[in-house]
Amino acid sequence: MQFNPACLINIFLAFFALFLYIIGSYRFYKNKSAYVLFLGLAIAIDILTAILASLKITPTSQYFESAAVPWYSLLFKVHVTLSMIGFVGFIALFIYLILSKKKSYREGVRIWQFRFLLPIWIIGESIALINAISKMFFQVRIFDMI
Repeated sequence: MQFNPACLINIFLAFFALFLYIIGSYRFYKNKSAYVLFLGLAIAIDILTAILASLKITPTSQYFESAAVPWYSLLFKVHVTLSMIGFVGFIALFIYLILSKKKSYREGVRIWQFRFLLPIWIIGESIALINAISKMFFQVRIFDMI
């Protein structure tokens, strides 16, 4: 497998989305301004990254010229499950924030998204990032190990 620097585009976008999710979630938890903006940008970048990679507009690293989805891997299933819970949860939270007219949200929503939703999303996304980086730099796919 050859290193393609263009593959870093997807990794950079994923890290940038991760950063925005953390900032937006923390700002909402602490009731600081612009949390809807940060969460909206994070969701938009996450969607953009998925579209660019799935349509092969941005290159993704391939392992042994194989593009097979590793459904046999328990770690891959954990990644997909946690990432999807986090992503759908943040979309639901974003819609709730946009549609809700009140400016003071229940404390439970703030705590839930920061202590439950954000860590789940971070774990799921971190698994994918570690796998992508290990494929790119070490030619090792962690999904094949676990």
